[in-house]
Amino acid sequence: MNWIFVESCTKTVLKALPVTLELTVISFVLSLLLAVIIAIVDYFKIPVLRQIFAVYVSFFRGTPLIPQLFLLYFGIPTFIKPLRSIPAITICVIGLTLNSAAYMKEVVRGSLLSVPDGQKEAALAHGMTSMQTMTRIVLPQAARVAVPSLFNNLVDIVKGTSMAFTIGVVEITAAANLRASVTFNYFEAYMILMMIYWVIILVLERIEAIIEQKFDVIYKK
Repeated sequence: MNWIFVESCTKTVLKALPVTLELTVISFVLSLLLAVIIAIVDYFKIPVLRQIFAVYVSFFRGTPLIPQLFLLYFGIPTFIKPLRSIPAITICVIGLTLNSAAYMKEVVRGSLLSVPDGQKEAALAHGMTSMQTMTRIVLPQAARVAVPSLFNNLVDIVKGTSMAFTIGVVEITAAANLRASVTFNYFEAYMILMMIYWVIILVLERIEAIIEQKFDVIYKK
């Protein structure tokens, strides 16, 4: 074990950590927003949009992330030249968002359906509109059910950011790979990388536990 390399490589990889976190946070927020929109469209069975989103979900769930990134970064810009100027990190966010939202949609949809019909009917009987029932009754309760699965999706996004290096984004995987390719200390570089990912996931698991505890307190009142 080359401890001098371990120290220097750790510093190099940590310098790229903000890029990984930026990709994760932005992609997760956008994915969740898109997933909620798609799930609501499906929930209310809105024609045309429902069919369009069904094709989108099927496509992105049925194809791997790396080809999706390649299509967005290398493929589509060959036909639409203005897209060639879009930074690789932006393409990566778009790819992660589209990919993750296709999976999150099912989580959100299942959570919406978990709310008892009686509560929805009672809200409508008291004069609430369908959208008011959704925002005031259904979504707050669905959020509690969705938290564990959404955090699983968040973990998948964290891991998915490791694919960003395939289109030139220097995040922690790319930083470790670059150091290893120069010094040939592959074991040390990739162990450092895996430990950093592990720590990130452990932190996320702790945050998930805290949020679930808060939801339990709220619903016990």
